[in-house]
Amino acid sequence: MMEGDELERAQHELEDAYRLFNFTSDPRLIDEAILRMRSAEMRLDYLTHAAMEPAQAKPLPWLGHDISQ
Repeated sequence: MMEGDELERAQHELEDAYRLFNFTSDPRLIDEAILRMRSAEMRLDYLTHAAMEPAQAKPLPWLGHDISQ
C-alpha cells in the first residue's frame, strides 16, 4: 500500500470516528469513538512525520518537550 493510500485511509478512519462520536448517546460507543479518534490521530501524526528528519519534526504534543535535548 502506498503512503498516500495510508494517509487517506487514516483520514477516513478519523472522520468515521468523529461521526460515531457525534451521532451516538451510548456511553460505550462514545468510549469506542474516542479510542478510534486517538488511534487515527496518532496514525496520521506518524504518517505525516515518518519521512522527516528528527530536526525537522516537531515533538508530539502530548510529550510536551523535545526528547532529543
